[in-house]
Amino acid sequence: MPALKTPMLEALKKLLKDRFVSHLLPLLGDGNPADRENKQISRAFSAFALQKLFDLDTMTAAKAVVDDYNDKGIDAIYYHEDEKTLYLVQSKLKASEQFKLDEAQSFLSGVEFILDKDFDQFNQNVKNIQQKIEGALDECDKIQLLIAYSGEGISIQAKNEIHKKVQSLIEDGEEQLVLEPVIFGPEAIEEALRAENASKAINEKIQVHKFRTTSQPRYSVFGLVKVEDLIALHKKYGRALYEKNIRYFIGAGRRGVNSAIRDTLLNAPQNFMHLNNGITLVGTHVEAKSRVKGSTLTKNIQVLGLSVVNGAQTISSAAQFLEQTPEADISRAQVMVTIINTGNDDFHKQVTKARNLQNPVDLSNFAVLDDNQERLRQEMALFGFDYQYRPQRQTTTGVPIITIDNLAKALACLHNDIRFPARLKSEPSQFTNSSSDSYQALFTTELTGHKALNAHTTFEAIHELVTQAERGSPSPEKLVYRHCGYAIASILMKQLRRKIEGNELLVADNVRQRLSMPFDEVRQRFADLYPAVAMGLAPHAFFKRIPDTAKLINKVWIEHQGLQQDASVTALQGTLSSDDPYNQRLFNVLKDRAAQL
Repeated sequence: MPALKTPMLEALKKLLKDRFVSHLLPLLGDGNPADRENKQISRAFSAFALQKLFDLDTMTAAKAVVDDYNDKGIDAIYYHEDEKTLYLVQSKLKASEQFKLDEAQSFLSGVEFILDKDFDQFNQNVKNIQQKIEGALDECDKIQLLIAYSGEGISIQAKNEIHKKVQSLIEDGEEQLVLEPVIFGPEAIEEALRAENASKAINEKIQVHKFRTTSQPRYSVFGLVKVEDLIALHKKYGRALYEKNIRYFIGAGRRGVNSAIRDTLLNAPQNFMHLNNGITLVGTHVEAKSRVKGSTLTKNIQVLGLSVVNGAQTISSAAQFLEQTPEADISRAQVMVTIINTGNDDFHKQVTKARNLQNPVDLSNFAVLDDNQERLRQEMALFGFDYQYRPQRQTTTGVPIITIDNLAKALACLHNDIRFPARLKSEPSQFTNSSSDSYQALFTTELTGHKALNAHTTFEAIHELVTQAERGSPSPEKLVYRHCGYAIASILMKQLRRKIEGNELLVADNVRQRLSMPFDEVRQRFADLYPAVAMGLAPHAFFKRIPDTAKLINKVWIEHQGLQQDASVTALQGTLSSDDPYNQRLFNVLKDRAAQL
């Protein structure tokens, strides 16, 4: 099993330091001052595992940690009262090493001392909670070993030792022991880190008037909801309320809140339901509860996993109106609602797409239905970036923003398909249309948030250099730079591939410095070779044509790498065929030989 990826390991260490270290028990020994911070972070790993597995608050998780000198392999002790289970924890925060036999033996030795209530063997951290441990041992139904690790799995020898020893203890009368330990490894750690930035499920009761229900093919509720109630949900949950929608609130534009909504809410709120298309809510579980007192036609509808999939602009605009006009009385304003029980499958995506296609939308909006996008957002958030893959109103938060449009451009330039630079000029929307082959080639399940950030940083640095070159050059050379940016990036990004795919998070200033000289050489070669290849065609048209752009890229790359006399390269030049009309084979050879910067 692979170890936790280095970028994720660094993100984990930062979280451990920021969240748990200040709440841990003080280190008992003096130790080496230089190692104290690393030791504290390592100790905090047990708290993180407990917090994620049992949904503990930070303080409770941190206070369960007993890791210190003479801990006999027991790093944390936690009693789960509801489960009546005592958890004995050992954690290893390592970059790659396996959980080894000697560590398993140390852990098992500590387990035996706990079972024997031999607390003289332990450090003061364990002795301080001796009474609690003894109480847990007396009343628990199960004693469960928990192993948390970030390295390359548990060695075969360690697994065999744990199984043999625990089986022996059970046979000797320790029947509360569970044979198989709970494992919290790299996959679970990654999932837990991403979940740090996931929206929490919304569970609410919605008061529906004039309600009707249907149970086939899926349970659904129809009726009217007070706009005031929807505004209250908007204020309470914000963007999380629209998590399954194709966009958040994108703003009211320069004219303020939508004029029709403003006028209706201000002058005739009772007519709102007649002048609005209605809203659609989905939930993983929808159930009609009790009738509202004093009304036979109003019911409370319990919705678990609630999300607005159509009507975000209606609710948000109404909320903005009431914020700007607090004296307005909108108590009579209602809107038609459909609440659909979509269960735990992906049916909500079909609902979202169908209900939004009835109105003009950009196909890129449906990228929200790709689970990879939310995964990337969560991973990028770990490194302090706000990845926006759905339309929304821009606010100033101080957090750097990356949009799906710009990320798609970066990934397309990094990709090995020679057609992509020209397609970025001629039909850029295909790279954000989740149903297109181009989109699917970029946003794969293998793409990590870390790699995406590095690709974006590199692309933006190249874009800045291209802009500077355009501004500082006379015509007609400046026109070449204005339109060949994607072609330049497609070469230079291959030369930074190792850095982009590496463990270090790239910094824009460093990237610009590293690219400065090779960029000047590549952009000058584009300017010099362009006239002969273009044969009078204007740059804005030339760089939209795949055959022309591909031919020029290959020529520039050959000269840039000094491969004019290379036999394997010259053999492929001009060798076009029906199955390779753009000389992708030559591009692949040049890409594989690209010197890494």
